[in-house]
Amino acid sequence: MKIKVKGYFTLRKAMDNKAVLEIEMKNASLGDVLKDLSNRFGEGFSDLIFDPKTKEVKNHILILVNGRHYIFLPKRLATELKEGDEVALFPQIAGG
Repeated sequence: MKIKVKGYFTLRKAMDNKAVLEIEMKNASLGDVLKDLSNRFGEGFSDLIFDPKTKEVKNHILILVNGRHYIFLPKRLATELKEGDEVALFPQIAGG
């Protein structure tokens, strides 16, 4: 199945400046997709998403699955994705 991943701002830069990435995976959860991206793009990407000590997603990272924040999904990172799902990754943005 194909999953679309969109990275924004510093996360897009960590994804080799690709606005949209299509990932081909079988029976993948959201966590599997994040691990795949970490393997593809290395420590630079992984350090932006995951806390190096706890290996949990950093609190200030916004991860949307089809427009819904993953923390509001019943299975969170264990949420099974399906063909055509879209994952969007946003870093913390501050303004003033």
